[in-house]
Amino acid sequence: MNLLIVKALIAFAGVALAVGGWYFDAIKKPYTHLFNPHWLPHARYHSALWLFAITLACAASLVLLWGHYPGHDTQLAIWMAAFLPGLFYLSFYPSLLFRNTSSWDDGETPFMPVAPQLVVATVMLLVLAGALWLDTHLRQAV
Repeated sequence: MNLLIVKALIAFAGVALAVGGWYFDAIKKPYTHLFNPHWLPHARYHSALWLFAITLACAASLVLLWGHYPGHDTQLAIWMAAFLPGLFYLSFYPSLLFRNTSSWDDGETPFMPVAPQLVVATVMLLVLAGALWLDTHLRQAV
């Protein structure tokens, strides 16, 4: 195994976050977020902020992983590349602490104990943690 596997795992988690965010929050019908006609304009603005923040963070993660710059492939670069999408996946949990919030889309009937995006966030955090563990293991073996 080599650093390419570490980078691919982190890139997968980041791209999945950006693509999934745009698909589920802006493209998939019926609209439940960005273009939801029942949401107030300021709520839709926050949805757009979230989508662009994810997109920019994941793009920065990909630059850290695959860019050619002084210090590329250092442990700091790899860990920061994982940290950027990891922040967004982590934010799924404390967001539920606010009163009257739900991880279920408006009008969606819960069909499992937790919303699917919480399962995906957990899996992706495990993927990122596994990538960082592998990175540390590879560097110690050198």
